[in-house]
Amino acid sequence: MPIRLDERLTEIARLAAGAHTVCDVGSDHGKLACYLVQTGGAERAIATDISAPSLKKAEVLAEKLGIDDLVETRVGDGLDPVGAEEADVAVIAGMGGDLIARILERAHAQGKRFRRLVLAPNTHAERVRETLWRTGHTETADRTVACGGKRYTVIAAEQGDAPEHTAEELAFGRSFRTDAAFVASAKEELGALERALADNPSAEKLAARAEMLKKALEECEI
Repeated sequence: MPIRLDERLTEIARLAAGAHTVCDVGSDHGKLACYLVQTGGAERAIATDISAPSLKKAEVLAEKLGIDDLVETRVGDGLDPVGAEEADVAVIAGMGGDLIARILERAHAQGKRFRRLVLAPNTHAERVRETLWRTGHTETADRTVACGGKRYTVIAAEQGDAPEHTAEELAFGRSFRTDAAFVASAKEELGALERALADNPSAEKLAARAEMLKKALEECEI
């Protein structure tokens, strides 16, 4: 039975592929971990979640697919249940950017290093980028993915010092200038901000965000 993933998880799986052992943090139903093992994107997977009942769904799915010997589940917070060299690829998706940043910072302090990180923050992607750069990582991919009427940020990073960055690159990623999905998302957000500012022209935070979006769109090459 092949697993079907939505557009967001499909992009995450593409960026995580090639792993020996992938750790899927906050795995819940385990679809991503099982998909990667089932399709050869990873030789084995460790699925973690702070909720034991959630992980039970992953266990049931892996058993149903006949890959329960290759998908291990562990209850715990973030990357805490994973040893320093157990996984070469770590995926953290479906959480706020502040939480992902805290998970990364704690793992870094614990001496845990991964060949590749694949991160999909629901909010505050800039917090994730800042943490990546500060902990010695640089992005290999950073794009906007449309899924279910919403737009999501998906980032892949590997160890290596990041070059200097602009405020727009921190906010939107280094590749925003050539990301068609970002352009569509930025135009939509800018329109909403301009409508809000028409009713409240003194809203400084809204105005500052609108100016940053305008500047970013002016730099786009598409």
